[in-house]
Amino acid sequence: MAITDLPERDVLKVPQDFPPGPLFTVPPVLAELRDNRPLCPVEMPSGNRLWLVTRYADVRFVMHDPRFSRDLVFPGAPRMAGDDLTSVEGSLFNMEGDDHTRLRAVLGSYFTRRSVEQWRAAARQHAHDLLDRMERAGRAADLVKDFSEPLVARFAGEVMGIDAAEHRWVQARIREQLDLLGTEEQVASATAAVAELAGRLVDRAGDAEDVSPGPVATLVRAVRDGAISRQEAVSTVGLLLMNVTDPLVPPLTVGVMTLLLHSGQLADCLRDPQLWPEAVREVLRYHNNGITNFPRVALEDVERHGVRIAKGEGVITSALAAAHDPRAFTDPGVFDLHREEKGSVFFGAGPHFCLGSVLAVAVLATAYATLFERLPGLRLSVEPHAVEKADGGFFACPAALPVSW
Repeated sequence: MAITDLPERDVLKVPQDFPPGPLFTVPPVLAELRDNRPLCPVEMPSGNRLWLVTRYADVRFVMHDPRFSRDLVFPGAPRMAGDDLTSVEGSLFNMEGDDHTRLRAVLGSYFTRRSVEQWRAAARQHAHDLLDRMERAGRAADLVKDFSEPLVARFAGEVMGIDAAEHRWVQARIREQLDLLGTEEQVASATAAVAELAGRLVDRAGDAEDVSPGPVATLVRAVRDGAISRQEAVSTVGLLLMNVTDPLVPPLTVGVMTLLLHSGQLADCLRDPQLWPEAVREVLRYHNNGITNFPRVALEDVERHGVRIAKGEGVITSALAAAHDPRAFTDPGVFDLHREEKGSVFFGAGPHFCLGSVLAVAVLATAYATLFERLPGLRLSVEPHAVEKADGGFFACPAALPVSW
C-alpha cells in the first residue's frame, strides 16, 4: 500500500503531534515511535506524506544508502512546508554523485585546520567584547539578546562578508523559509530572497580587488577557474547563509542553560578546558536541532522493518530521535558530557556529513569557555521551567534567557 493510501488515523502531523518535552528536550512521542513504529507515516505542513525514521541505525542507514537521494530539484518533490532550500538548483545540499563530490571538494578546501583556528580566535574576541558590554551595563542580561544572537551575527558577518543590517535581514528571511507553520508563498518568497542576497555576495566578492578569505571567495575563485558554475556558487552561498545565521544560536543559548543546570559537569569543564568540545557535542546530542531533518526521496523500492518504501516516496529522518535511542546510547535522556558513545548524527552521516562540523564545535566551545571563565558566578534569573520557546522557529531556542552574575 502506498503511503498516500494509508488511512488518516495512521498518519501523524508535523509539528502538531510532536510537542517538545520539558526544558527543550526531545518530544516524548518519538520514544513511542522508535519502539513501535520505527517507520511512521507523517504529514508535513506542505500536505506531503513522508516516512519518518526514528531509530539510530535506521537514520544512519538512510543517510548512507544511495537509494535515498537529496536531489529534490524536480516538480512534485517532497517538501516540508514549501519550496525551501531543498528546491534550490545547484546547491551542495541537493547534489549527489560526481557533482556533489566536485563541489564539496571546492568548499572543503576552505574548511581547514587553519580556518578553524582563525574563527576560534575571532569568536573569542567577539565574546570578550560582548561580555565587556554586558558587565558595563550591570550584573544582569538576556543571554539571547545580549550574547548569543550578537555573537553569531558577528561571526556570520565575518564568515560570509555581510554587515549587521544584512545579517538581521537574512536571519528573518531564513526563519521564514524554515517556518513549518508558514504558508507556501511565504516559504517560496523567503527562499527567493535569500538567493538574491547570495547572488549579490558572489558578485561583490567577484568585483572586489582584495576580498577577505572565506567560503564565498573560495567559491568565486572556483567559478573563475571553471571548476563550478556561477549558479552552483550562488546556491551554495545561500545554503551557507542558512547554516551560519540561525542554527548556532539555539545550541549556544540552550547549551548555557543546560550547563547551568548541571553544575558538576560545568565545574569539570572549568577545571579541564579540553572538555568544552565534549560539552558542545553532548549539547548537540541532547537537544539536537529540530524534530526532523530535511527530506530525501527513494530512487527505488526499499524495505525496512517490513515496510515498503516505494520508489518516489519521501523519507525524513529524525536525528533528534536517533540521538535518544537507547539502542545506541546508554541512558540517552541523561545529559552526560563524559559519555563514551560519540556517534551522534547531529551533523549528518555519509556523503552529506556537514563540512562545517569542526568549525561549529570550535566556535561554540570557545563561546562557552569564554562566557563561564569571565562570569564564574553566572546563574539563571528565572526558574528553568519559566523559560519560553521562541515562536515559529525550526530550531528549539528560548525567546529570552535572563541571567545574572
